[in-house]
Amino acid sequence: MNGDKHYLPFPTQAHLEGVEYNGAVLCAAGHADHGDCHSCPFLVAFVFNQQSDFNTSACVYSSETSVWGEIHSIEIPDVSVTWAPTPLIGNTLYWILDTSGGAIENECWIVEFDLDAHNLDLTGEIPYYVLDKYNRQIVLMPADDGRLGFAGVDTFSLHLWSSIACVDGMVTWAHCRVIDLENFLAPEAVAACRYVPDAVGYAEDANVIFIRVDPNIYMIHLNTMQIEEVSEKGAYWFVFPCTSFYTPGITTGGGDDQAEPLNDC
Repeated sequence: MNGDKHYLPFPTQAHLEGVEYNGAVLCAAGHADHGDCHSCPFLVAFVFNQQSDFNTSACVYSSETSVWGEIHSIEIPDVSVTWAPTPLIGNTLYWILDTSGGAIENECWIVEFDLDAHNLDLTGEIPYYVLDKYNRQIVLMPADDGRLGFAGVDTFSLHLWSSIACVDGMVTWAHCRVIDLENFLAPEAVAACRYVPDAVGYAEDANVIFIRVDPNIYMIHLNTMQIEEVSEKGAYWFVFPCTSFYTPGITTGGGDDQAEPLNDC
């Protein structure tokens, strides 16, 4: 990590007033390495829509060419792109489109962008009665079977869902796991919670989900079911975790004057 900053222009069509947008930064290597690269070259996937039409659009910026690629659009009425974290599953990105203020009341849609084919498509919806259970606060994430999933918190129960492919190409949803958070949180944390807990983020490489139990944020390691309190406090709608990294340093050895790596990285 060398501290470089890169300033990107907005895609031309995203300059219009009333644009809602989200994005994701990825390594430009093959899809197996997208989440395991901390240097250039990189890609920026960008999704946006605007109030003046029904189009939701996506495009990709390449640091190697310094230009935005072709814009791909689909027509979905009365939706807005949310700021929820963007999961990468295989070589596909997923975004949530909210319809709570539109004509299609209370449900939300999910769009997917294939990084190989550069194809934007509608992949499914999450019904209003599921969203309402989680205070309309969900986080998309990979399910245990590698399919698209999502997480939501109902009171102090963390619910994990997995997608099931339908014959029409869309997906439906199945409950796959329920975790009682009161079994892992300290009693004083439960008693001090001022609002309904929410799922606010997910770290793909570590399989860690972030839960807001106001005024605190907790990390739950889904593989081991260990729970940690995040030291940073605040009113967060979403958490966008990133992993730290470093270049191994060199130190001089003892009497033999041999150089040795400070750390294995």
